[in-house]
Amino acid sequence: WALAEDSRGNVYAGGGGPGASRARVYVISPDGKSRVLAEFDALEVHALAMDRDDRLYAATSPDAKVYRIGAGGKTELFYDPAAKYVWAMVFDAKGGLCIATGDQGLIHRVTPDGKGAVLYRTEEHHARSLALDGEGNLIVGTEPDGLVVRVSPAGQGFVLFETPKREVTAVAVAPDGVIYAAGVGAKQPATAPPAPGVAP
Repeated sequence: WALAEDSRGNVYAGGGGPGASRARVYVISPDGKSRVLAEFDALEVHALAMDRDDRLYAATSPDAKVYRIGAGGKTELFYDPAAKYVWAMVFDAKGGLCIATGDQGLIHRVTPDGKGAVLYRTEEHHARSLALDGEGNLIVGTEPDGLVVRVSPAGQGFVLFETPKREVTAVAVAPDGVIYAAGVGAKQPATAPPAPGVAP
C-alpha cells in the first residue's frame, strides 16, 4: 500500500501480513535484504511518511491510527485522527504531518509533539491522496467526485481539476510545478429528478 525512503537509501514498505491478519512494515536495505520492522494490531498499513530526522510514521487501517516507529522497530502511538482510514501522509514545510483521511474526507495537520487538528474539509467521502507543491500547498485527490484540490497552509481550498474518474488514488508534483494525478473507477451517473405528476 505504501512506500517511503530514508536518507541512507533504506526503503520501507507498508501493507498487510500473511493472510491479512496483521499490518506490517518491512524495511529493505540498499543491498536488497528485507525484514519485518514492525507489526500492528490492524489489517493494513495504508500510508508511510519519513520526517527530516529519518523517523518513520505508519498509518494503520481500518479504525485508523498513526504510529511513530523508532530504532529496532519500537512503535508508539503518535496520533489518533478518529477516522476510519488514513490514506496518505506528507510532511509540510514546517515539519507538520498532514494526514488524508476517510470516510469524512478530512485533512489533519499534526505538530511534531503529536497534537493535531482538522486543517481542511474536502466535503468528499475520502481525501485519498496527498502531495506537497513547491509553494507549501497541499495537493489533494478525492473520492467520489475525483477532484484535485489545492489547499494553502492556512487551510483554504481551491478545486484545480475535476477528473472523469471517481477516485484520485495518487498525486505528484514535478519540479516545474506540473501536477500529475492518477484516477480510477467510473462515476455514478447523475439521476434525473422524477417527472412531475400529471393532474387527472
